[in-house]
Amino acid sequence: MAERPAGVTNKTPMTSVFKVKGRTVSSQIPFALNQFGASCAMTSLRRMFAMLAALAVVAAATPAPAAPPEPAVSEAAIVPLFPQKEPDLKKGLPPGMTAASFWAAHGVAKLTRLPDGKILTEFDFEGLIPYGVYTLWNVLDTQPFKDEPYTEFGAGKHAIVADGSGRAHKVVLRDTWPGKEFLLDYHADGKLSQAANVYPGALWGKFPAPPER
Repeated sequence: MAERPAGVTNKTPMTSVFKVKGRTVSSQIPFALNQFGASCAMTSLRRMFAMLAALAVVAAATPAPAAPPEPAVSEAAIVPLFPQKEPDLKKGLPPGMTAASFWAAHGVAKLTRLPDGKILTEFDFEGLIPYGVYTLWNVLDTQPFKDEPYTEFGAGKHAIVADGSGRAHKVVLRDTWPGKEFLLDYHADGKLSQAANVYPGALWGKFPAPPER
């Protein structure tokens, strides 16, 4: 390989001499290959950054897909509860209770369908016999008459005990909408295991049809 003349660098222009149709022509050729390569690399990087910036702008301007709406909680159904009329009582009035004291009881049931399809029922009772024992029943829409515990059966889960002022509150979570009616039975002897002293109809209410989605 020929040695580079003294004083000649990559930045030093090289002169070429050649003849065209008998005339001597000189031309300077830049000897800056390293500068040319660096310039190409910088141009490529600028173009890449410009493309990335443009993609970022497009991504920011593109709206994200909307999330599916969550199932809504249904509007609560309010069911007023009153004592059954005396002719409708299967066993009459409990011993020692007058019609006036019997009719003093009242309450409300609030039913709400939750997003998972379960039914939340909130009961509030007033005017009950202080410290009286009661059970909650769901009357099915069948013939002949048939009812079932409003809550899970067993271990007093469908029972309530009024406080000293005759008030009681109970929250029940059911898998399905209840039947056609609600009944609150009074246990005159304070026991849940015997039916002899049970008086149905201490409170009664008619359930509405289940809400539509």
